[in-house]
Amino acid sequence: MAESLTLVLVIILLAVTVTPILSKRVRLPVIIIEIITGIILGKSGFNIIPAHMLIDFFSVFGLIYIMFLAGVEINFEEIRKHFSKTAAIAAFSILIPFLSGVLLSSYVGIHPLLMGTIFSTTSLGIILPLSKELKYKKEFSHVLFGSVVAVDIISMFLLAVSLTLINGSFSASFFYSLMLIIIIFLIPWIIRKNNIREKIESWVSKKAHFETEVRFSFALIVILAAISEELGFHSIMGAFIAGLIISELTPKASILEKKLESFGYGFFIPLFFIFMGAKINIPSLFSNLANMEILGIIIAVGLLSKIAGVAFISKIRGFDFRESIALGLFHTARLSLIIAAVEVGSKMGLINENLFSSFMILAIVSAILGPSLGRHILAGKK
Repeated sequence: MAESLTLVLVIILLAVTVTPILSKRVRLPVIIIEIITGIILGKSGFNIIPAHMLIDFFSVFGLIYIMFLAGVEINFEEIRKHFSKTAAIAAFSILIPFLSGVLLSSYVGIHPLLMGTIFSTTSLGIILPLSKELKYKKEFSHVLFGSVVAVDIISMFLLAVSLTLINGSFSASFFYSLMLIIIIFLIPWIIRKNNIREKIESWVSKKAHFETEVRFSFALIVILAAISEELGFHSIMGAFIAGLIISELTPKASILEKKLESFGYGFFIPLFFIFMGAKINIPSLFSNLANMEILGIIIAVGLLSKIAGVAFISKIRGFDFRESIALGLFHTARLSLIIAAVEVGSKMGLINENLFSSFMILAIVSAILGPSLGRHILAGKK
């Protein structure tokens, strides 16, 4: 077993090395190539990736680290400059898909709140590396990133509230947990207001020995992720807050930020996308013809509701037609939160195996089609 796992890890690490090269050759985002690599190596292809604690760890921590880096990347000053556009696009990115999910829920057989929440999600984990690769107007990139950040944060809270309502009624403990997580969200704002960054920089220099800043960052990720889980929220929320804190403690483009990004994009994040792709069993998903109609409707409504909502408000807020459609397509990309929502729903008995497979297909299709078509439309503008 140990020898088999070692061989598999060698193959996967070789794939991690090769995927950026393939990405440039085929002109697709590297994350899409990583997902496809996982599909080939996983259940849909060679099926060489075993069920193992180490694989599970890298899958979970990869997702956590993506959300941490998303927090690190956030520039509140830039988001503030385009706040009205960002807020409007985020609102329609949630509202239209949520209502579409609620209306479709009775046909699909899922609780309306859970269905609406699943449809309203957008994957910051996909948009973050995509925004770094995208060569386009700065305003477009800032609005895209800021609106997706807002959608992800609101979706996290929406999922927690929806599951609480589905389970019964609000308890006092949930309100206490909600208040505490909101207080934790205020830590970055407190850091900014009290000039704590300057105090930290005087304590830990950029040339500090033993990588003190990196150790502190990883400790913060683990602590806040654990606190988030303990409060009844997903660990990605705590990791995201950890990223916000690090973002406020260190200047942009600092040595620490580059070190943290190198850990993520060089190792943890590629592994996460490969292992997510490996979980998909395409032959099994398409073997049951009775569910093909529901699968098609879920994919169609899931994609079109995002495109329609975001493109409509984007055009009103000053973007041209191509940019509006591209923004809508980028917002369709779902992966991390939809997987989290579907897994929780499945464990609670709210989603059966066939619907679980359908939503996983939606996540993969949206993760591949949305960014690819969005990039293609923008490329046509140049």
